[in-house]
Amino acid sequence: MSDSNQTAVSRRNLLKATLATSALVASRGALAAKTAPVTDDITWMSGIELRHLIAKKAISPVEVVDHFLKRIDRLEPTLHAYITIDHEGARAQAKAADAAVMRGDSLGPLHGLPISIKDLYDTKGLRTTQGSMIYKDFIPDSDEILVERLRKAGAIILGKTQTPEFATFPRTKTLLAGETHNPWDTSRITGASSGGSGAAVAAGISCFSIGSDGGGSTRIPACFNGVFGFQPSAGRLPMRIPRPVHMASAGPMSLHVRDSAALIQVMSGKDHRDPSAIESSSPDFLGELDKDIKGYRIAWSKDWGCIPDVEPRVTNQVATAAKLFADAGAIIDNPDIVLPDEKSWGVFLTINETSYQRGGRLLDFTPEQQAQLTPPTKMMLEQVKSRPKITAVQQIQALQNRAELAHWMDGIFEKHDLICTPTLGIVAPKIPSADWDQPYLDPYYASHISTCYTYIVNVLGLAAASVPCGFVDGVPVGLQIIGPRFADLKVMRAAQTFSKLKPWMHMHPELAT
Repeated sequence: MSDSNQTAVSRRNLLKATLATSALVASRGALAAKTAPVTDDITWMSGIELRHLIAKKAISPVEVVDHFLKRIDRLEPTLHAYITIDHEGARAQAKAADAAVMRGDSLGPLHGLPISIKDLYDTKGLRTTQGSMIYKDFIPDSDEILVERLRKAGAIILGKTQTPEFATFPRTKTLLAGETHNPWDTSRITGASSGGSGAAVAAGISCFSIGSDGGGSTRIPACFNGVFGFQPSAGRLPMRIPRPVHMASAGPMSLHVRDSAALIQVMSGKDHRDPSAIESSSPDFLGELDKDIKGYRIAWSKDWGCIPDVEPRVTNQVATAAKLFADAGAIIDNPDIVLPDEKSWGVFLTINETSYQRGGRLLDFTPEQQAQLTPPTKMMLEQVKSRPKITAVQQIQALQNRAELAHWMDGIFEKHDLICTPTLGIVAPKIPSADWDQPYLDPYYASHISTCYTYIVNVLGLAAASVPCGFVDGVPVGLQIIGPRFADLKVMRAAQTFSKLKPWMHMHPELAT
């Protein structure tokens, strides 16, 4: 038998043994809902486990990438999770990764693992559109810092996932690729603005993905699509264009918490190009992830003391899920938390409005470019033009209010390690019949229901995650776990604990089986 045939047989035998173990784990029960049957493929395997098989030569990066590309080709016509799919580039990267394995080279922590990137982040040599027709042909000549680090760690980029134009519309819909559909119920939205990433992970057409979150844009799609979504502390992930006030950050989305821990480990750390990045060394996310949370004090809030019109079936299910932390030795209580919503929402809007008015991309476009914008972006542009400019006094007041809010939040964290809330108080809405309607038609309802649980995390630069915790009307609902700034590891550890208390990793939409 030739060396190549011996290698192929060895790979198949080791892969079969690993998949048999995975099948045993999957049979131990998970959330009660639609479950994909155990199959002899690698679709739902943890990336960490898959990386181990690649290193052991049980499977090649070429086989892995081909597997996911075939799934993309089958499911993408229904889901529209991607704006750009890089068949040729991904296969070339996979061949190079396989050659490195066969040579016995030192392998990075993500070597050979396929990943997708939200189409807000520059990818050298691969189209980056920001969801806009204006940039439909834009090919960056450099990578965003996080992309640099993912590539260096060995990750293989399958493509760029959908985001609404400039991440400003609460449906993941573009003129470039249409509407992203929820894999659990294709008549429903995926959330925004990382809806493409959420759908890709949920449907098994990306091993894991990178989203971004400026008010809930990773956590909301994670909730609606039944996957894990993580918002790191402000400054945890450096950016080429740093912001004086970090309200948005990239963040991983995955089925397995451990995979997101690996991604954060790779992407974190200071960089001279971003002086606002966290200077201290990153925690050992992987090494410390499985430590217990015994003695953690967790505050539960059903509605932040101020959110109206939530769906009781959602909040009741999330409340029941939060109580499970007691089984791991945590202490759950219900303090009287009342979010200063008017003040905090005002800070959120002022900082965002200021960023647009300081020569933001909307105001820089020529009339010809503006004609290519989607209807909701055009409307936003007109609104920005019509409103008075934010004054220096208003900006200073917003920062003072932010400091007061931080002091208020510090008071909660003096007595609690973490806060748990629903990620949203509703289930994923149906896709509106009109092309560009909001999924939440009433403006007050939109601002106070879609991001009402999540935006305070961005205002204060906190660490947070959304974990799947059940189903209502056949679609997932999520539990939000919030920690202080720099408490990323504590949030991830709680999420990992929850994944053992109420496993979701083996729950998959029927569409994806």
